[in-house]
Amino acid sequence: MKKLFVYGTLKKGYALNHVLSKSKKIGDYITKQKGFEMTGFWFPYVWENENSDFRIKGELYEVNQEDFRTANRIELSAGYKLKEIDKDIVAYIYPKEKDVKSLNVITNNKDKYYEWRHTSDMRQWT
Repeated sequence: MKKLFVYGTLKKGYALNHVLSKSKKIGDYITKQKGFEMTGFWFPYVWENENSDFRIKGELYEVNQEDFRTANRIELSAGYKLKEIDKDIVAYIYPKEKDVKSLNVITNNKDKYYEWRHTSDMRQWT
């Protein structure tokens, strides 16, 4: 089985998590590799930036072939690219920078990672 790192709508409790219903969630995960940026509103964009010291926080899954095919159809058709981000771990990475800042991105400056939260998670502050 492949290990798939997810950081947005495929995470548990989010809109597309049902896509991974036959796969096993290993747990929360922060990428070992740094060099990422993140933004997004309804869904996140993560892209590579060699000048960034930041990693990404999300979830790690062991995905079966059926779930992986479904996730590929959704994410690749949305313009993301499948890329190995850590040894034997793949993720959907956007191929170009998005010039947008977002309140949906939690920036952890101490541990140097980004984490995405959906707009519905922000209700507690309104």
